[in-house]
Amino acid sequence: MNFVHRRFFLPFGQLVLALACHIYEPHEYRVGARRDGAVNNPEYTLQHSPAPVGMISRGVNFPALVLAYPLRNAGQAIFERNGDYTLIWIGVNDLGFFIGIVFFWYGVARIQDRNAEKSLTAAWATEATTAGLVCGAIFGVLTGAYAIQMASTRWRPEREIGAFGVVWGLVLIAYFIRRLASDFGTERR
Repeated sequence: MNFVHRRFFLPFGQLVLALACHIYEPHEYRVGARRDGAVNNPEYTLQHSPAPVGMISRGVNFPALVLAYPLRNAGQAIFERNGDYTLIWIGVNDLGFFIGIVFFWYGVARIQDRNAEKSLTAAWATEATTAGLVCGAIFGVLTGAYAIQMASTRWRPEREIGAFGVVWGLVLIAYFIRRLASDFGTERR
């Protein structure tokens, strides 16, 4: 029963946190822009958007950004509400990011569950596990490549999000390579 709670609490908890950050971020940006006197300044926007809460949300959920990469330029609004204090804008790219959050953190919870309850697997399941680990390592490499691309831009928010992504890429590559090595080590014995 505890495993079921973790499998659903982790992804939906991260989703709720990301939605809260997504809703609060335009307000934080607007307050900073008014404070700095740069209300309609494109250069200021590129250097300060997303606001710090948005950078943290994207950095913590960087693998979800990688999963939503094909939708990165699809900014058409699905839901839009512009008020005096905040702007709520959920675009197609944001929806892809939120779906990516659920998928990624569900996978993390499944990995934690797998470590908690070892089960016997059939030969075909072992091959499928190996294929999944190889795909995970490739995903780690793609995450690192996207992170390096973001970290090398001239815009400060993207550089900082890219730094989070480099760490995520290294962690994913190390985890999946270590799992592959340990699976091959036990298979040879």
